Amino acid sequence: MKRFKIFTLALAVAFFLIAAPAQAVLQDMQASVYKWTGGMGSDGKAVLTKIDSGITFKVLAVDSDTAETTYYPGKTTALTNPVTTTSFASTSICNKKVAFRVDPTDATSDRYVDLIVVDTVGGYTAFVENFDQYTHTIVIDERPNVVHQGTIWFGASSTSEINTGINFAPNTLIQDVRVEVVTVASAVTLDVGLLSSGTGGDKDGFRKAVLLTTAGYVKDTAVITAGASVAYVPASTYGALLVTAITGDGATYSGGGGKSYLGHVVVGPIATQATTLTYQNPSTTGAGYIHYWFNRMR
Repeated sequence: MKRFKIFTLALAVAFFLIAAPAQAVLQDMQASVYKWTGGMGSDGKAVLTKIDSGITFKVLAVDSDTAETTYYPGKTTALTNPVTTTSFASTSICNKKVAFRVDPTDATSDRYVDLIVVDTVGGYTAFVENFDQYTHTIVIDERPNVVHQGTIWFGASSTSEINTGINFAPNTLIQDVRVEVVTVASAVTLDVGLLSSGTGGDKDGFRKAVLLTTAGYVKDTAVITAGASVAYVPASTYGALLVTAITGDGATYSGGGGKSYLGHVVVGPIATQATTLTYQNPSTTGAGYIHYWFNRMR
């Protein structure tokens, strides 16, 4: 009987050792999100404020643009990636944290993922590399009078404006907007602007008719063309909120064309003015990122 018990115990241990790796590949990762607006305490440490709402984030395979397959924390229920602000704030899902379960696509150590974490209140972004289950704090730099780079993904298809959820604060200067194509779409263009239903809004005010046919960062199409009398600029993919494009037809010198940089200052109040970043993408396949550079002036 004693030998039988020992044999049974050995089988149980062996089964556990065989089964354990299949469970271990799924890792629970979570971190609280804080913002830093430049304040310093008497102890010389940065004064941080915890963010409990308005956060959206995307989980990527380490050193890659490929989205990871994510699950509810502690569960095997699929969690949509990118993770929405609603899921972030939900006490039954992320519980006000960047929280998810994942099997990292990390061929080297099976440990890390990369994150893009966006505070939609202002558009500030944290890019977190090599995030793992032992990292529990994410800090977003939200200082005023500093130029920031923000990023938001695009992919949903619609012939109408798509709300990114990002609302710029009043007195924010938008300096530039660029489009990065990850998944190409033939003969498809993308518009980026501010919600047209708001005062001063323009759905293609930042970028207009940006081609999604080539992967990478899209260059402005304001190519100088040889005209009958003078070289000219036939068009620009920058919108009227950022650049005044003086396009020409090549017939006369005055029609030669050119561009005058403007930048755009977002004004308030948020309830009536156009402060929301939008895009329009009629493609079902085109996807990538919208990068924007901005400075909250006060």
